[in-house]
Formats: sequence, structure tokens, C-alpha cells
Amino acid sequence: MTRTLALVIPAFLLFFFLSNTSSAQSRRSSYKSSEPEKRFVVGLAPFSLLFPSGKVNLHGEWAYADNKSLSVLIGVPRGSKAPGWLTNDVSVGEEGATVTNKFNSFGITAENRFYLAKNAPRGFYLAPYVRYNRLWIDRITENPEERGETTITGALGGFGLGGSLGWQFRLGEHMTLDATFAGVDFKLMRGTLIYKTTDPENDLAAFRDKVQETVGDIPIIGSKLVAAIEGDRVKVNSPRILLPAYRFNLTVNYAF
Repeated sequence: MTRTLALVIPAFLLFFFLSNTSSAQSRRSSYKSSEPEKRFVVGLAPFSLLFPSGKVNLHGEWAYADNKSLSVLIGVPRGSKAPGWLTNDVSVGEEGATVTNKFNSFGITAENRFYLAKNAPRGFYLAPYVRYNRLWIDRITENPEERGETTITGALGGFGLGGSLGWQFRLGEHMTLDATFAGVDFKLMRGTLIYKTTDPENDLAAFRDKVQETVGDIPIIGSKLVAAIEGDRVKVNSPRILLPAYRFNLTVNYAF
């Protein structure tokens, strides 16, 4: 009898353990299958609202496979004050009060993300991307002693290719935080600056010389810029230049 119990009790305990394990796995499988898959996220980058970046960044993402997604970041132009380093680089001679000083930026970044944990759109990801950026400035300043005003308009834009590292994780059932913490690309850029003045005492050729002196001091590309008279204005075209860039982005998203 004792020998029989010694055989029956372990067999019963093994059966009980396997039965409960199978039941638990079944419950987990049932719960996972009942949880709706969230394959889309839309969001907003909060830092673009806090700083004068000239744009508001909107994010959208579609997970088209367990480990892949298509992500698009659009920078919608939002007029802001031009940064000091930019206005210092393009200002001509002695200027009076600034009447207009607007800075805008547009950008679109499309990336194909590869999620290492195969749980898109959540987890750590690697992403090659293509990027387009355009920024422009409108600046009007009154000349000293009320001698008219100087108008400066300019734009710089181009395409780039790069790669990024990031991590997207849940903040709740429908919210995620997406951080692209290392993005490096190379952009092929080209720009134009246009200077006009209503100062009746200003000679256009002398004004061109002032503009040439100003743009010649712009870092990196100044030596390649040439100011030329075009009608009643002075125009400066930049050659195509290849520029490296670093990209960081943080978005708060709604997943559905």
C-alpha cells in the first residue's frame, strides 16, 4: 500500500502541475488574442511648441508588420522670431529699429523603422530615412536717420539621407512616448538671399559691396557667395553644399 501511494502521489502531483500550466497558458493566449492590436500612432512633438523652431512637428506611424513600420514626421511652418545668429549673419551695416523679423521652417522626414523586439510600433528601433528641409527669413529694418528701410528675404532648402536610433514605449493603454535620440544625415542644400533698400541716398553698387562684405563672413560657405545686382535689388545665390546634421526628436503619441 505504501509503495502504491509512493507511485500514485507523485504521478498525481505531476498531472496537477501540467494541468494548471496548460490552463494558465491558455488564459494568457486568450487574453493576448483578445487585446486589440494598435498598429497606428499619431502625435505631436512638444518641444517644437516651446522653442522658436519656426515649425510644429506632427508625427504619424503605421506598423505594417510585426517588426516594421513607416514613420512620417512633418514640420508645419509656424512663424517665430529669427534666431540672433541668423540675423547677425545677414544684417547689412548699421541698421535701426527692426520692423519685421520672421523665421519659418518646413520639414518632412520619412523613415522605415525596424523594431528589434518584433512588437511594432513599440520598443527599440533602427531606421534609415530621407529628409527634406526648407527654412526662410523675412526681415525689415528701418535705416538710421529715417532714410527708408532695408528688406532681407532668404530661403535655404534641400534633401538628405541618414539613419537613426530610437525607442518608443507605452505611457498607458493608448499613449506612447517616442524618442529618436540619435539621428545623423547628410543634406544637399542650396539657398538664396535677396536685399532691397528704399534709402534714396544709397547707391546700388555700393549697397552690393556692403552685401558682399556681409555674406562673406557667413561661416563655411561665405567665401563661395557672390552678391550681384538684379534690377532694383541685390541677389546672392549659394552653390549646392553638402552639410552634415544631427537629429533629435521627442513625440507624445496616441496609439489605436
